[in-house]
Amino acid sequence: MPWPVFADTIPIASTGRSRWTTGGESLSGNNNAWDTNSAGEGLSSPEALAARFAGLTASLPGFGFLRRLNADGTIAYPWFSDNVTKILGFAPKDMGVNSNGCLHVIHWADRDRHLDAIRHSAANMRPCDEEFRAITQGGQVRWLRGASTPRLENGQVVWDGVLIDVTDGRRAEFRLDMLMEHAADSILILDEAGMIDSANTAAEALFGWAASDLAGRAMDDLLAENGGGNGGFLAAVSDGRPRELTGIRKNGDQFPLELTTSEVRMEGHRLFVGIGRDITQRKATENALLESEQRLRAIAGNMPGMVFQRVLGPDGTMRFTYVSEGCRTFLGVEPEELLEDPELFLQCMTADEQKLFLAALARSAETLEPLDEEMAVFGAGRRRRWLRGQSRPNRRPNGSVVWDGVMLDVTERKTAEQRLSFLAYYDPLTRLPNRTAFLERFAGARENAARSHQLLAVLSLGIDRFGIINATMGHSVGDQVLTASADIVQSGLSRNDIMARASGDRFLVLLSGHTSRRELTEMVERIHGLAQSAVHVAGDEFEVSTSVGVALFPRDGEDAETLIKNAEAALQRAKSQGPATLQFFTKEMSSRAAKTLSLQNKLRRGLEHGEFVPYYQPQVDLVTGAIVGMEALVRWNNPELGMVSPGEFIPVAEESGLIDGICESMLAQCARQNKQWQDSGFRPIPVAVNVSGRQFQYARRLITALETSLGESGLDPRYLEIELTESSAMRDADSAIAVVQTLKDMGISCSIDDFGTGYSSLSVLKRFPITKLKIDRSFVMDVITDPNDAAIVDAIVAMAKALKMKVVAEGVEHTQHLDFLRALGCDQMQGYLFSRPLPATEMGQMLADGKCLHFGPAPRNSGTAP
Repeated sequence: MPWPVFADTIPIASTGRSRWTTGGESLSGNNNAWDTNSAGEGLSSPEALAARFAGLTASLPGFGFLRRLNADGTIAYPWFSDNVTKILGFAPKDMGVNSNGCLHVIHWADRDRHLDAIRHSAANMRPCDEEFRAITQGGQVRWLRGASTPRLENGQVVWDGVLIDVTDGRRAEFRLDMLMEHAADSILILDEAGMIDSANTAAEALFGWAASDLAGRAMDDLLAENGGGNGGFLAAVSDGRPRELTGIRKNGDQFPLELTTSEVRMEGHRLFVGIGRDITQRKATENALLESEQRLRAIAGNMPGMVFQRVLGPDGTMRFTYVSEGCRTFLGVEPEELLEDPELFLQCMTADEQKLFLAALARSAETLEPLDEEMAVFGAGRRRRWLRGQSRPNRRPNGSVVWDGVMLDVTERKTAEQRLSFLAYYDPLTRLPNRTAFLERFAGARENAARSHQLLAVLSLGIDRFGIINATMGHSVGDQVLTASADIVQSGLSRNDIMARASGDRFLVLLSGHTSRRELTEMVERIHGLAQSAVHVAGDEFEVSTSVGVALFPRDGEDAETLIKNAEAALQRAKSQGPATLQFFTKEMSSRAAKTLSLQNKLRRGLEHGEFVPYYQPQVDLVTGAIVGMEALVRWNNPELGMVSPGEFIPVAEESGLIDGICESMLAQCARQNKQWQDSGFRPIPVAVNVSGRQFQYARRLITALETSLGESGLDPRYLEIELTESSAMRDADSAIAVVQTLKDMGISCSIDDFGTGYSSLSVLKRFPITKLKIDRSFVMDVITDPNDAAIVDAIVAMAKALKMKVVAEGVEHTQHLDFLRALGCDQMQGYLFSRPLPATEMGQMLADGKCLHFGPAPRNSGTAP
C-alpha cells in the first residue's frame, strides 16, 4: 500500500449564477459578472474577481484546470492556470490532448486508467480522483494528484479541478517501500485501533497473507494470544522491547513469534510499527539446551515412587533439598511443602514407624552404609501405601550426611500378597468363604457338634436356570443377581453358621448348634424359603428360585467331603423334580448318583468314538401315501450296554451338557446322509432332527453347527428341518421365536414336536414362524377309545389349519388311527403302521423301493370323526 502523504485538494466551485473568469474572459464563454447578494456587500468588478482568482491559483503548489466533455464525446481542456508552466514547463496554450482526449503530458502507462476515471465521473456525476504521472517539457517525471468536480453547463459535463505536484512525497514513499520490501524482518504498520495499514514482503512470507489481504485486518487475527481488541494489546506491548508470542499463519499453523512494537506519532495520530520474526529455530535450540534437565525430571516424575535428596545436619535435624513430584501422589503433600517442612514426611507414618525410621537413619549416618528402608505411610486421602527405598550416604565437610536415593511404591506387591491370601480362602465376587475355607471351618464345627451331641446339616444350593440370566442379561447382571441372592440367604443364618460359594451358581451352607431333627429341619426349610426371593438389579426385578439338597451329620456322613457329595446328589435329584425343590439325601440317591456319573463317562467316550447314530422314521402323506419326509431319532449303541434307550441317556446328556455334542453329531450325519441319497437319484425329501431346549438357550452354537453341517455336506437348507419340543419352545418364547426366525432366514424350517403335552399360549404360538405341528403319540394312541383324546386331536388339527400349518400325527399303529386322522384332514403321519425307525441302509432301501401307504379314498374335513 502506498505511503500516505496528503490528499487535500481545492475544488473550484461554480453555480448557475456565477462564473470564474481570467484575463477578462468568462470561463464559460459568458460575460455576466459575478455578484454577491450578501447584505451590506458591494458589487465587485470582473477585473477584481479575476485578479483575486489569479492570486489564489498562483499560491497553489499546483495548477487549476477546466475540462469539458463535448457532445460528440471528445474531451477538451479550455483552460489551465499559469502555474502549469512552473510545474510542467508547458504554457497553458501548449497543453494539448491526443485523439482519445487524454492530455499529451500524461505518462502512457496511466492514460487508460485516467480516461476511465473521467468517463465514470461523467456517468454518475461524482468527483473524479485525479492521480497520474506527467512528463515535463524537460523529460522529467512528475506525480500529480488532485480532484475535479463535474457539473452540467448547457447540457455538457464540465469539470473544475486542481492538480497538486506530489512528486517529493511519492519519491519518499518509494524510498520507504524499498526499505520495507528489502527488510529481512516482517514490518507491519498499524493504526491506533490495532488494524494493519501496510505490510512488507517479509510479513507476507511470515504470515502467508498477501499485503493487500493484510491491510485492514486486525493484528489480533495474527496472534494466538487474546489481544482484547481496539489496540489495547498493542498499547500494552509497545515499549520497544521484544516479546515472545504465538503467530498464526493463513493456513492455521501456529509458530513462535518475536514481536517488537514501537509507537510513533504522525500528524497528531498514533501509529505502531511492529517488527516480527519467526523464532522457531531459536526455540528449538533453547529446548535442546533444556532437554537434559527435563529428561532427568521426567524420569524422576514418572517413577512409581519418589526421588529425593535427604540431609541430616550435625545437630541431628533432617531436611530435604530435593524431592520429585511423586511425593504428591504417595505422601499427599506438595514438593515445596516437604522442602519447607520435613516433619510432614514423619507425620505420614505411625509413631512406631517413625521410631524405626529415625533409628535406621542414625545408624546409616554413623556407619555410612546404604540405608534400606521399607515403611507404610498414609498418603493422599489417608490411603495406606507401602514404600521401599535404598540410598547411599555421603558425609560433607561441614559434618552433614547426604542421602541421594529413590523410594518406590510397592503397595501393589503388598496388596497382591494380601489378595493371594484372601483368594486362597474367599470368593472374590461374593466375598464369601470358598470351598477350602468351608472344609477347614467344618472341622471345628464337627468337633463342637460331637462334643455337644448336636446335629449338623450341609446344604447345597443351586440357583435354577441361572444360565438364562447370564445369556440374556449378561454376566455383569448375572453376577449382581448371584451376589444379591447370596446376601438374602446369608441374612437368615446365625453367627455360628457358615455359607460358602462352591462354584458358579452353587453355594454350600453349614447349619450348626441344633439338638433336634425337627429344629434342624425347620431351619433348613427357612433357608429354603429365603432362597426363593425377588432381587432388584440394574432397574429390573428377578424372581430367583433355588433348589436345595441336604445331607445330615452324622447320619449321611461324618466328614465334610462325604456330606458335600451327598448334598450335591440330593440337589441333583431336587433339580430333576423342578425348580425351587428341597430334597434330603437318601441312600438310593447315592447309588443313582454313582450310576449317573458312570453313564456320563460312557456318554463322553461314546461321543468321542462315534457311537451315536441316527435311525430314520418315514413321514407319509395321508393323501398320496408317499414318503414326504423323515424324522431322525438318535440311537446309542454302546459296546458294553448294547442299545441304550433314549429315555435313559438323554436326561443325563442334557444335565451334563453332552447333549450339545450329540446333537451336532446328528446334524452332521443326517445332512451328509440326506445329500448322499439325493446324489444317488432319490427324490429329495427333508430330514427332521430333534434339538433340546438347552440348545435354543445357547442358539449361537446351534446356528454354527447348522452352518457347518450344511456347508460340509452341500445339502440344500430346505431339506433339513429342526424339531423343538413344545415345553422347550414355551420356556422362553421370545427367545425361541427369535431363534426360529433366524433359522427360517437361513432356509431351515422348524416344527413343534410333542404338541399337546406342554402349555402353549395360542397368542404366542401364532407368533412362531413354524410350518408344522406334530401331535404327540400319547393322544393318537387312544383316539378310538378315549373321546377326550379324540376331541384334543380334532382341536389340534383344526387349530393348525387355521394357523396354516401342516399337521403330523406321531405313533400311528392301527388302521383305525389312520382312518380317523384322514377323516379329520390330518396332513401326514408316522408310526409303526408304516414303518419303525430304520438305520440308514434300510431307510435307503425303502426309498429305493418307492414304498407307499395304500388306502382307499377318504374325504377330508375339519369336523370330529364319528
